[in-house]
Amino acid sequence: MALPADLHEQLEKAEARLQLVPAEETPPAEEVRNQVERWQEHVQEAAQAIRRADDVIEQLAGMPDVAAAERDSVLAMARSVRAEALAVMQRLNPDQAWFWTEEWQFGQRRAEADVAAGRVTSFESDEEFFAALRARRRDADA
Repeated sequence: MALPADLHEQLEKAEARLQLVPAEETPPAEEVRNQVERWQEHVQEAAQAIRRADDVIEQLAGMPDVAAAERDSVLAMARSVRAEALAVMQRLNPDQAWFWTEEWQFGQRRAEADVAAGRVTSFESDEEFFAALRARRRDADA
């Protein structure tokens, strides 16, 4: 069995990245590690709450025969939970809170459904992708 041709290059890159780690780098204090762990748990809880609320909202949209008063009550609660969870996410992880907006999550669910249904095209390389893009442009212009 032959070794991959780029094995040496991969190892050289890994070694170069390791050399970027300062020699004096040490783990943070246990208190800091615990704080980071709690922060991660809070971020995960907010993410799960957003997903649950979005699932409830989507399910209610697909249930037109539910009594309007009952549906509206549950919908209001789901939206309230979602808003509260997004506010937590914006406070704890402001750089990535955009990912948890309703609009982005809607697109994320659509993309995941497309992948699950096989409605995606994969390319082996950038060149293959750009060739397909150029072909589509030619077809559109024709």
